Amino acid sequence: MRKDNSDFSTAFVSEAGSYIDNRDYFAFMETDDMACYVLADGLDSDQELRSAEMVVKTVLENFMEKPSMSKRRLMRDLREAQEWLQFESRRVRLKASLLMVVTNYNKMVYVSCGNVRLYHFRNGRLNFRSKDHSLAQSLADDGRIPDEATSTHEERGNLLEYLGNPNGVHAHYAKKTQLADGDVILLATSGMWEDVELAEMLGALEEAKDPVMLTDTLEEVLLSKQRRTVNNYTAAAIYVNKVFQEKPKNRRKLIKRILLALLIFIVVGGGAWITLARMAANKAAALETMVESAQAADDYARAGDYAKALKSYSEAKNAAVKINDKIHKRLYTAEQKLSQLLVDGDGYVEKADFTKAEASYEKARKSAGLYPPFNVKDIEHKIDQLDSYAETASWMKDGDLKFQGGDYTNALKLYKKANKAAMESGYTSAQKELEKKITEANDKLTAIQQQLKEIQAGKLQAKGDRMMKDLDYEGAIDAYSGAQEIYQEIDKLESVLALERSIAKAEEKQSAEQQKNGQLPAGLGLSDGALNDTDAGDTASEASPSAAAESQTKAAPTASAGTTPAKKEASSATKSSGTGDGNASSAKADTSKEQGTADSASKAAGASDSESQDRAAANGS
Repeated sequence: MRKDNSDFSTAFVSEAGSYIDNRDYFAFMETDDMACYVLADGLDSDQELRSAEMVVKTVLENFMEKPSMSKRRLMRDLREAQEWLQFESRRVRLKASLLMVVTNYNKMVYVSCGNVRLYHFRNGRLNFRSKDHSLAQSLADDGRIPDEATSTHEERGNLLEYLGNPNGVHAHYAKKTQLADGDVILLATSGMWEDVELAEMLGALEEAKDPVMLTDTLEEVLLSKQRRTVNNYTAAAIYVNKVFQEKPKNRRKLIKRILLALLIFIVVGGGAWITLARMAANKAAALETMVESAQAADDYARAGDYAKALKSYSEAKNAAVKINDKIHKRLYTAEQKLSQLLVDGDGYVEKADFTKAEASYEKARKSAGLYPPFNVKDIEHKIDQLDSYAETASWMKDGDLKFQGGDYTNALKLYKKANKAAMESGYTSAQKELEKKITEANDKLTAIQQQLKEIQAGKLQAKGDRMMKDLDYEGAIDAYSGAQEIYQEIDKLESVLALERSIAKAEEKQSAEQQKNGQLPAGLGLSDGALNDTDAGDTASEASPSAAAESQTKAAPTASAGTTPAKKEASSATKSSGTGDGNASSAKADTSKEQGTADSASKAAGASDSESQDRAAANGS
């Protein structure tokens, strides 16, 4: 196993710098026989897709399927990464700079496209570095500027080649380099090599004992410059502690094998025909794929599903490339670009960028007449709808401002108005968003209404508490009842039960007060003994006026001390009966003697005592 008989150690540092997103991406894979290290720098501004990550993963996936150091294989991997970027370039053109290093633990090759650099150090010195595909590097190659000035020249970021280039990918493949024990390979993006000079790299290399220390030191050097703006930066270091030792080749055996192969080829002779047959079969399969993909793409375009049409036209174009059909390649490329314009326009509409959407639709409309699958009227309809879309988006934006300001009522009106316009114009993406906004506004209004009702119920409950303190039990019951109804309406069951207890307490107090004030109907609240005493008093009043007067004076103290009318009636009845038999002084004495027991007696006698006193007074007169 090559990996087991060699020693390669790797470490890297990658940060976003002064920015939120880090658009650099580094990954590597080590198999038993080969290792692949890939570093990419994203050059676009797409907020959702990460072009660097996409190309690195694509390259590594292809390498994992079939590890190889051949130029043909590695360039094919880059072309697939290029096609993937172009296919995903819907909102903006995805671009990336990439460096790929492959080693068999004895030798290495690298492929570069853009300005991600490779530095190869040996014995503490720079052995070589990769060249950028930039205008600054081109000037250095022509001798117009020094080579070391490419790191600071103003045209260092002006790239002539990169992945995602609409003119195709043109990468540099370096021949195999023999590795030696102690070699150090450094991969760096522009955010690192622009601000860290070669001399500083050599100084860090001299101090570092392993790749972790080297990358950390390079980062410290970079940050110590204290630039106002620090770009995304990545540095990956590979320490070749021990290379795999290959067995020396026996030239004679190699020559014998070549001669034997030639002899077999001459004898068999039919190998070429087999190869041609396979090529013909592959070409036929590619032709079939091209026709099927083109037919499917045309159907999607007629139906207005331009995203699927874009994918199918891309597949048809790739099949045309395989069979070297240049005419159909140009045709499908043009239809692919037309589909891309329409997909971009739809994407701008979803983002409410109607100016860019109109520009994209207009470009598509101008060329759509040349390609029958595309409906010009459909594109013109898309353009005509942009005004209503813009008006809908304006209402939605105004509604958002109202919502943020807490004016949920007017926000809801604007959202409903915008939703109606979106439904009429077929602005489906806005409809989904507006439905959510309408729900949020309704929820806010419902919450506010519930809070207002809670405040209203709380005020009524507090009013009931005050009336209870003022002994206004009737008013307290009304206030508590009103609060209870509101709490029931807003489903606050705990408050409903609490008020139920408050109402019961108020009714109990009210009943006690009514008994105390003698306001209950006759006979209510009297015991059997009290009723018998009343009947006896009535009988005595019929038998004798003096007896009636005596009965009246005894009944009088049973009235409540606080009931003034009862006292007056008892006093007048005593005076009236006293004129006949001289018992007035006796009645007054009894009254004053029994006055102290009036409070307790009033609870038993109630209103019936007053009726007995009236009858006794009438008989006495």
